[in-house]
Amino acid sequence: MTLPVSPDIDDTAHPPLRLVVLAGHGLGPAGVDPLAERFGEKHRCLIPLAGRPLIAHVLQTAAQHPRVASLAVCVEREAFDPIWDVLTRLPGRGTIALVEAREDIAASVRKAAEDWEGPLLVTTADHALLSAESIDAMARMLETCDVTFALARRDAVEAAHPSALRSYIGLRDGDFATCDLYGMASARFVDAVEVFRGARIGGRESARILRALGLVGLMKIKLGLETLSGAVVRASRRMGLRVRAVIMADGTQAIDVDNDRTYAIVRDLLGDVSPMSPDETRKSIARAVA
Repeated sequence: MTLPVSPDIDDTAHPPLRLVVLAGHGLGPAGVDPLAERFGEKHRCLIPLAGRPLIAHVLQTAAQHPRVASLAVCVEREAFDPIWDVLTRLPGRGTIALVEAREDIAASVRKAAEDWEGPLLVTTADHALLSAESIDAMARMLETCDVTFALARRDAVEAAHPSALRSYIGLRDGDFATCDLYGMASARFVDAVEVFRGARIGGRESARILRALGLVGLMKIKLGLETLSGAVVRASRRMGLRVRAVIMADGTQAIDVDNDRTYAIVRDLLGDVSPMSPDETRKSIARAVA
């Protein structure tokens, strides 16, 4: 499904971006997302937050950004109709498409990028605090590298909210949190999104770091002996790509809606965001839960 919007993108100075939003439920063995279940939903992206469905926040930020010429939402087909309802209410430009989520993140992003030759940004539907400034920073970095990923320093995250996160990546030059925002200069580099996604050093995250940095790099990170610049250089060499990290000054960029606790935190941080009109809110949420 593709929706054309007013094509008034000015790409004379910079290449336009496609932003891919990962909205699949990603259910575990139990088949339940506790946060979504609390709101009577199967998909977390459809729960109400600050007067609109959760996914509407990231979509509106992206749709209004002058560099974003195309939006693609990866989600299970059963959620197409309620998300399409949200999309039709967005201001913005370019094109918008719904793409059926695949078996893993890289496959989903690859499908979402099939007809796109330019740079890509990837984020998640629960990144309600995504800012235009973050998109700017990632877009600028992509002009000089193949793959980029966003981080925020611990002090920046704690300045936004002291108890927002409970785990960080401990490096020799500080503690960092990953932001669910990744960039690729083209679809040729989509496999890298699997490597850089994940904030905790354990389980699948350790496997990703091992793939990017090798055993020595993984051990250095676990022992707090690696610097950020050293890790990035090591990843670039091992993967054969120009990898760069973007450090976000705004700590909110590392805070997603993952559970009841972070839902409440993000809701409070969104307190000054203008909601939809009462009529829009009723219609959007009613259709999202139908």
